[in-house]
Amino acid sequence: MNKHRLLLLFIFGLAFLVTGSSCSREEGEVQQSKSTFASSQRQERLRTKWLDFNDGLAKAKTENKPIFVEFYTEWCVYCKKFQKETIQNENVARILSEKFVYIRLDAENQKNQLKYNGNNMSNVELTRSFGITSYPSLVFLESGGKPITLYPGFMPAPEFSALLNYIHQKCYETKISFHDFVRKGRCN
Repeated sequence: MNKHRLLLLFIFGLAFLVTGSSCSREEGEVQQSKSTFASSQRQERLRTKWLDFNDGLAKAKTENKPIFVEFYTEWCVYCKKFQKETIQNENVARILSEKFVYIRLDAENQKNQLKYNGNNMSNVELTRSFGITSYPSLVFLESGGKPITLYPGFMPAPEFSALLNYIHQKCYETKISFHDFVRKGRCN
């Protein structure tokens, strides 16, 4: 009987450990699930909504907002890096959604037709008309569609946030350079 009691205590102890471990694991999984859910909600908030070209131009005119056009290609590694590291940055996403109309344009899409400055053209033709030869290329337009500036290549989030603020504050109209804007933190 002593052996049976000892075996029974051992089995109960083992069951307690296993059950305790399962509960902890489940609590960990619940915590992880909550964390994953919160993370996915945060990611959803960070997803910056972009428009096609013609819808973006119309919205910018209606809302009197400057336009940011990201020219990209499917094969471009730095375009993907720009999306992941810069556009999804919380500060960049907030500035873009509040102060800009954001357009993404596949520079190699010959089938998509759009209208710019009274001309019907494909994405490829629009890309050529801006003189774009590398990707990503970051183009800023006034709300009416007039070009402000073009920046070729990848730009990290802190620099891009500063550039967005420079454009939004219309510092380019004051003739202050972007470099001086970054150094001073203001247009004047």
